[in-house]
Amino acid sequence: MQEDKRRFYRQFARFSTIGLEMGLSVAIGLAIGYYLDRFFQTKPWLTMVFLLLGVAAGFRRLSSLAKEIDKREPKK
Repeated sequence: MQEDKRRFYRQFARFSTIGLEMGLSVAIGLAIGYYLDRFFQTKPWLTMVFLLLGVAAGFRRLSSLAKEIDKREPKK
């Protein structure tokens, strides 16, 4: 019973970080692109490129997290 609660809280914590990881990867990509655009004066191209890279990084992390969770789930 106690082990079930621990497993539940561990999975809850893992699932609750998904949104944070997605948001941070997009925000970091956006910030890098924005500052590079200001430095090279190429507005808005680098912002769009790094924003898309941030979105791709977020989805890549989401995919790897889903595979990790699926691997740990007991098969029925």
